[in-house]
Formats: sequence, structure tokens, C-alpha cells
Amino acid sequence: MTNRFDETIALVNAAAGAGIGAAVARRLLAEGATVVITDRNPKRLNGFHARLREEYPAERVSASVVDAADEDQVNELFTRVGETYGRLDVLINSVGLNQLSPFPQTTRESWDTVLHTSLTSHFLHARAAWPLLRRSGAPAIVNVSSLASESPAPFGEVAYASAKAGVLGLTRALAVEGAACGIRANAVVPGLIWNERLTAGVAPEYVDAYRSKRSFDRDGEPDEVADVILFLASAASRNVTGQAIKVGA
Repeated sequence: MTNRFDETIALVNAAAGAGIGAAVARRLLAEGATVVITDRNPKRLNGFHARLREEYPAERVSASVVDAADEDQVNELFTRVGETYGRLDVLINSVGLNQLSPFPQTTRESWDTVLHTSLTSHFLHARAAWPLLRRSGAPAIVNVSSLASESPAPFGEVAYASAKAGVLGLTRALAVEGAACGIRANAVVPGLIWNERLTAGVAPEYVDAYRSKRSFDRDGEPDEVADVILFLASAASRNVTGQAIKVGA
């Protein structure tokens, strides 16, 4: 049986953790794609890359250490992608950073860091990928926003909520501009998605605030978000663009 991502070239950033990016990379590989994974943590990225190469053909997965908010590094990344593959079919922007701080104590440095990491990174990747996506027969961008974009917890999410709301605005603008050249852009809006580092560095009250908003009485899982992302990246959603789909909310 033909996999739905056979002959697809995909790039997934923030892919080497325990969350959504890693789940998406695995699923794309399992369904036939050639995948470029990136992360800013060399040790974590190299370890994940090695594990993937044990499971899938080495030529179908490559890794690059990239700070997703660094314009030069992002541009160099897509130059290499163009030289290697000649095009890009799917871009998955899963980068995000939350630095909880009550609004009056939120520093300009923290604001800038969160905005650059959680919003500017998506802009930089989409802009650098655009010429390569235009060479694809079925180009798609999927951005990962957050439930914080519309319903932040009262524990200091001003910067993160602003950034993730910006991701939705960016997605809709990309969809409008991309329509003329066939580039689709959609977003997923995860609620509480479980991974082993979920509670690191945050108060239990923060996690409980998001658990109180769940439709179902359990935490979401990265693979469940990956299911929706792969739908939005595939031909099954070929007439869907500019949309934001909630998962685990």
C-alpha cells in the first residue's frame, strides 16, 4: 500500500524533544516522507537522529542544529535544503517557549525572548521556505499555536499568549498570500498535551488550570496532535487553508 507521504520532503523544527515535534517527525517517517529535523539542543537532536536512523533508512532523515529564532541560521538551513532536495513540500513549525511571569514583573528581555522563539521563528521559517514550497506540487505549512492564544492561564502567560495568538494571525495571512501559488497554511491549537517534561519548572496550579479546560477527562498526547498535523499536511486536506484546529482542549 502506498504511504500518503511517499516522495514528500518535510521539515520539522523543535523536533528532538519529548513532545509534538518529535511525534510528527516519527509519523512522517513512518508514512514514507523524507524528513529534516532541527533543534537548538545538539545533544538531544543527535540522540534523536541516531534513534530514527535505527528505525528508518538513513537517507530519509537528516538533522541540523538550528536556533529557530536566528535569521541567519534559518536562512542557511533552507539554503541547504534547497541544495539537497530542490524543493520542500511540508513545513511544520512546532517551536514554542513559555516563560511564566506575572505581567507587572515581565521584563522586556523575557518578552522579546518568548516572542522571538514562539512567533518570529515561525515567520522566519515560512519566509525562508517559501521559494522551496513554491516548487512543490502540494505545499503545506502547519504552525503549532496553543490554547493560551485565546484562553491563557492566570499565571503569567502574557508573552506566550501574545506570541501564540500571533501564530494564528500569521497562519491566516500566509493562507491568504499562499492561495495564489498553491501554498496552504493551517494551525493546530493544542491544549494540555502530556510529556514527561510537562511539569518541569511550572507550578501544579498552572497544569491544573489547563486541565480544567479539557473536553475529556484526560491529558492529550503528542501523537494525537500529530494525527491532526499530518491530516493538515496531507492531500486529505487539499482544500483546507487558513484554519485553526483545537486538539486536547
